[in-house]
Amino acid sequence: MPGLPNPSWLLLFWCGLVASIASEWTAAAIRASVGRARNHGASGNPRLMREPRGSTLIAIITGTLVSAPVYGLLFEWIHRADLTVGATIGAVHGTLAGTVVLFATIRNRNTRSAGFSLRPTAFYRLRRFATRVLYGALMGLLYAVPR
Repeated sequence: MPGLPNPSWLLLFWCGLVASIASEWTAAAIRASVGRARNHGASGNPRLMREPRGSTLIAIITGTLVSAPVYGLLFEWIHRADLTVGATIGAVHGTLAGTVVLFATIRNRNTRSAGFSLRPTAFYRLRRFATRVLYGALMGLLYAVPR
């Protein structure tokens, strides 16, 4: 039984870096344009879920070093890397991440830790889902699977 082919690691990390920067820049642009129209002070949500400090840098690092190898191995396993496959993998990634956040939110509501809530807004969840779909689409577009 043949094993899984090794991806081109330099290409993989470069694609992950470009996709991470582009998707996080898009998310920041959306947050800036829509955020001006919304009054965050009255929302009652903590700053952590509105504009997390340092989260863009963390997202770029994890998108380059953690997500890129997983996406690359999935592309190699499927033997195809294009816009559609990447966006589909990104949608699955976004759905799984959103489900984890939802269950963590429910658990946090049940424990009620000292009045501090990590309840993300629906806009935050939608923006993060769109970021993951865009990341996957860019990874699929940039990464080349040898035939």
